[in-house]
Amino acid sequence: METLLGDLRLALRMLVKAPLFALLSIGALALGIGANAVMFGVIETVLLEPLVYRDSSRLVMVQTVLEESGTRIGSSPPDFYRLRETNRSFEGVAALYAQPLNLTGAQEPERVRALYITANLLPLLGVQPAFGRGFSADDEKWGAQPVALISDGLWHTRFGDDRSVLGHTLTLGGEPATIIGVLPKGFSWLGSEGQVLLPMSFAPGDNRNTHNNYFIAMVTRLRPGVSPDQARAELRDFGQGVQRDFPETLGYGFDLAPLRDVMVGKARVAVLVLAGAVAFVLLIACANLGNLMLVRAAARRREIAVRAALGATRGRIVRQLLTESLLLSAAGAAVALLLAFWAVDAINLLGQNVLPRMREVRLDARVLGFTALVSLATSALVGLFPALHGSSLDLRGSLNEAAPGAGRSRRRLSAALVVTEVALSLVLLAGAGLLLKSMQRLLQVDAGFDPRGVLTAEIDLPARKYLDERLARAFDPKAIARAARFFDELLDGVRALPGVTAAGALSGLPLAGENWGKHLLLYDRPLPASVNDLPQIQYRLVAGDAFRALGIRIRRGRAFTQADDLGAPLVAIVNQELVRRYWNGQDPLGKVLSVNAPRELDPGAPPDAPVEKFTVVGVTDDVRFGSLDHDPLPLVYVPYAQGAEGQLNMFLAVRAAGDPLALTAALREQVRRADPDQPLANVATFESRLSRATAQPQLQAGLLGLFAAVAVLLAAIGIYGVMAVAVSQRTREIGIRMALGAHRGDVIALVLRRGLALAGAGVLLGLCGGLALTRVLRSLLFAVSPGDPATFAAIVLLLAFVSALACWLPARRAARVDPMVALRSE
Repeated sequence: METLLGDLRLALRMLVKAPLFALLSIGALALGIGANAVMFGVIETVLLEPLVYRDSSRLVMVQTVLEESGTRIGSSPPDFYRLRETNRSFEGVAALYAQPLNLTGAQEPERVRALYITANLLPLLGVQPAFGRGFSADDEKWGAQPVALISDGLWHTRFGDDRSVLGHTLTLGGEPATIIGVLPKGFSWLGSEGQVLLPMSFAPGDNRNTHNNYFIAMVTRLRPGVSPDQARAELRDFGQGVQRDFPETLGYGFDLAPLRDVMVGKARVAVLVLAGAVAFVLLIACANLGNLMLVRAAARRREIAVRAALGATRGRIVRQLLTESLLLSAAGAAVALLLAFWAVDAINLLGQNVLPRMREVRLDARVLGFTALVSLATSALVGLFPALHGSSLDLRGSLNEAAPGAGRSRRRLSAALVVTEVALSLVLLAGAGLLLKSMQRLLQVDAGFDPRGVLTAEIDLPARKYLDERLARAFDPKAIARAARFFDELLDGVRALPGVTAAGALSGLPLAGENWGKHLLLYDRPLPASVNDLPQIQYRLVAGDAFRALGIRIRRGRAFTQADDLGAPLVAIVNQELVRRYWNGQDPLGKVLSVNAPRELDPGAPPDAPVEKFTVVGVTDDVRFGSLDHDPLPLVYVPYAQGAEGQLNMFLAVRAAGDPLALTAALREQVRRADPDQPLANVATFESRLSRATAQPQLQAGLLGLFAAVAVLLAAIGIYGVMAVAVSQRTREIGIRMALGAHRGDVIALVLRRGLALAGAGVLLGLCGGLALTRVLRSLLFAVSPGDPATFAAIVLLLAFVSALACWLPARRAARVDPMVALRSE
């Protein structure tokens, strides 16, 4: 114990005597270890830690699959009810869907996140209400007394934690519901909190309870002993039975996916790429620190030789050098944990906007254990080889500073470490360069609209107040007459506000998702054999001057006007993609189309559903409604009053001459005037929506770029350190060369050749690794090849410049050597 304490005291004294070395070493280790600790916490939470539900490893989702394209979509209620009754592989089959609702009553109206769930969902997940009761099978029956479960957060904010809340009535979407329970704190569905839970049920004849709609999520639990492959085999048979009984479902199959995979999605690749990047940073930091240790060992050659001459064994010297390495690693780990705690706080603030489960990331005992393990491994990796080389010396030669060949093996090891640093830096730079180029091209995409100066908000009108249910069941357009008047009056008031240049509403905003699919029926060609032969398109409703408000250009024809109301001829506007696909070379204006298949083509269509014929009056630019990295789909716009089909949820778009956020209060007042019980939700500028839509690729590119910059800096320090030591050790040789007539340029070229040879070897090695490893980025790239020649060429030039700069500084110092002074000192 006394020996260990003595080693520690001596190591501390030696580090205090070399403060610059100690600070550089601790800083490099802190960056490497801290980044790895944070990424391990992210990996543990996002990819490894079980979901918060009971026995979550056996929870899977059953998804409907479009067999032709492999696209996975939601499921239809009839398929869910059938699978729940007939399955043999699952302990239970539950379902849910999300639908924001207006909460009104005595307090200020607000928009809440509601989940419609089956009674068995919470038991399937292993969740019990904090108090009160859950749903029963009777609650699912249509016409039963409406009941609701509320979240702990809503209970706190709306009811002040009052436990007598049970039995109170909520007004949700204009419908009353009695509170029967409060959910436990922290409950969420895949990271998204449901503020209100309602029983899932459908009225007799409800079009949503048909194969015309695929919008619910099916959650199941595998029975013990049933493998996923066995369950998939049953689902194949199940899908064939559905197709046989319902011909309109031909081309629709079923598959399952672990619940964790559904939640993580594409984030898995991004997390693993970032984890690999921080591992590279740690390796580069270790190589750099190893070089510093070798340089320091060379500088302490005489000191170590004196100790050996006084009787210190090689083992004693190795132990002392390793102790110094351990002390540096411990200090680096301590600083790393401090940085990691700060980083985790920042990660938690990002929430769900960038990666799933980010709010759950913590530095727990496993992360601390991982950090300690990495610290020990780093200590051994960084300290062992320098310690062995530093302790292996020729006593006479070490005491004689002029001894030839001293440190040759150390120089070879140091050179190898520099080559490794450059190679790893190139791989990181390649990944960062590809992601940054991908991000640049993504942001340069013509999205088909202008987000600048636009304020957006969401309005969801309650059906009880704004929808005639009787007419809606008959698919009569007059069913939404009150809603159409509401939007007309609201938009007239908004347009009159100072600073507003245009105002409108759409059933879905750009970049919000391809959320309303239809079948396209063209009347300038023969009818196909079945509904499955009709092309799939996207469908949007438009009120007011939404095209001008969003900067969507009308390329041909005209935009909608207030005259395109319920009593006017039915009109539509299509995008250029639809024209290219189906009317290539033809004038689309005046063409007639439908967006619902007639019953003779679609046996599953509601018997009373009319097939409206819309005349095309305009063509717009292609707008990316899905995402910036997905090509626009064929799209049909229809005036809200003519084709709403009971749609009561719309998104306002208001273009302002100045700051759009300055209109928020006035916009709320206009909504309040139109309907005092109507809340305005999700108020945001479109530029902020665009920023959120690109948040994940921006984070990936930014972090990888940051790691690459750190790596290049460390590599440059490593090259500089090696060349500086080489110059100091070859001072006598350089003096002789210059005494014999060598010019300063010759000396600079000599040093540069040595340094650039090391950098060149690292670049060649890094190119091989970069071309191989960047393939894993393929799914994260947009319009960029993983082997993009321009990116790799730019990286090679950058590393060459950095390496040349790192070599030039020692070379310049070497060229200033006075031959007489150098020879006299030797």
